[in-house]
Amino acid sequence: MRKNDRFYLHLLAQCQSADLEHRLGALEDLRKDEYLDWVEPQFLLDRLNSTSHAQEQAAILRLMCEIEKPLPIEALMTILADRETSTLSQRMEVAHTLAVVQAEEALDLLLRLLADSNEEIALREVITWDLALWGKRIPRELLLALLADPELCAAALDVWRSQPPQSIPLEAIVPYCTHEEKYLREAAIKTLMATEHRVPIDVILSALGDPEPEVRAAASFGCIRLLEWFGDQIPLEPLLQALFDEYPPVRENMLDALGKVPLRIPVETVAAALTDSTFYVRCAALETLSLMGERVPSSLYPALQELSGSDPSPQVRLRATRALLLLHGMRPAPLRIPIIDLTLDRLEE
Repeated sequence: MRKNDRFYLHLLAQCQSADLEHRLGALEDLRKDEYLDWVEPQFLLDRLNSTSHAQEQAAILRLMCEIEKPLPIEALMTILADRETSTLSQRMEVAHTLAVVQAEEALDLLLRLLADSNEEIALREVITWDLALWGKRIPRELLLALLADPELCAAALDVWRSQPPQSIPLEAIVPYCTHEEKYLREAAIKTLMATEHRVPIDVILSALGDPEPEVRAAASFGCIRLLEWFGDQIPLEPLLQALFDEYPPVRENMLDALGKVPLRIPVETVAAALTDSTFYVRCAALETLSLMGERVPSSLYPALQELSGSDPSPQVRLRATRALLLLHGMRPAPLRIPIIDLTLDRLEE
């Protein structure tokens, strides 16, 4: 394929069309592997400077992130620094682009904007989230300071999650688990789980009783790893109580967690979840039962047969059949679930 390929030239022309949809479509087509090596950074910069549409600006900058040729970093830095004529969304997209391509010459500017309390908070949040892309070039002291900033602590928690487990400051993160804002409690739980074997077990288990379902879901998902890491050190009582949580994702996560210790959990408690009103909770119960082997009484087999033949969810029917085979000592083929839209399945239930 040559650079004067007719379709490639057509795409370049379409990028300059008067029709926005044509321009967006052409930009998307240019992202195909066979064209990425041909796209000139200056052409993209010209297109960026010629449009005021946020969606088109984002598409152009996304393409800039993917091409191999050197980008016009100075021009992009000028756009980022210009508060008067550059829109906030454009500056945010440019800041993200500079971080993705790790433009060293732009790092000082990004950090100055981050430190400027008069700067738009949305821009400072984007810069904070992208600090993880810079790795060790970001000093630990800055990340600690951001964690203490009430406007940026949520983004800082996300960045800390990407740091080495031994470097994450437990003492600075644990207080956020009781913060009045639920999104900070949820973020703190997820960040604590990133500390792996240093995670404070009691804090995660306490969050199973949080008033907000999203926080409980984060804690229940964390319990899967707790049982993998600590096994018998984890008390079962709070986990078993969470099986009755009103939020289905919590029940699903907890069944998955209990599947890590199939010899410790009561069969009847897991079996009760086979009648759950939410299909993916029933799926999780079947997966856990299939791991319990001879502990599953034969009196439960008729219920599994019923699920395999008449449950309204194809996912449940598949797992029920698989559970029966496993419990009878057979080895079914690996479970392969097609990529499907579960929205309708969830709405039905």
